[in-house]
Amino acid sequence: MPAKKDVQGLFNAVKGPLGLSPDRSDLDPLIAGDVRTTLGGLATVIQGVGALRTHAGDAHGRERGYARVDARIGRLSIHAASTVALFLIETWQRKFPTRILHRHDESV
Repeated sequence: MPAKKDVQGLFNAVKGPLGLSPDRSDLDPLIAGDVRTTLGGLATVIQGVGALRTHAGDAHGRERGYARVDARIGRLSIHAASTVALFLIETWQRKFPTRILHRHDESV
């Protein structure tokens, strides 16, 4: 686990082992720039979703129902986070096919 356990810190901890660093050198030169741009965009999405959660979410003492952003931005953030999470899970499963991902249960 990284020292800083925010979304960006967690992503930084897994991107190397999962081979998601934009500076990787094992790519076909024809698509290397495109993959680097996409992986850089992935990091930007993670940073944006984490920041939006911090500044506009209800996890830091704001009352439920308080809307700092409109529903479109909220849905965009939710769908972007879901897409990133699925991509990371699929990448883990491809890179470590024999290692089982355990579900994290916050109630434990």
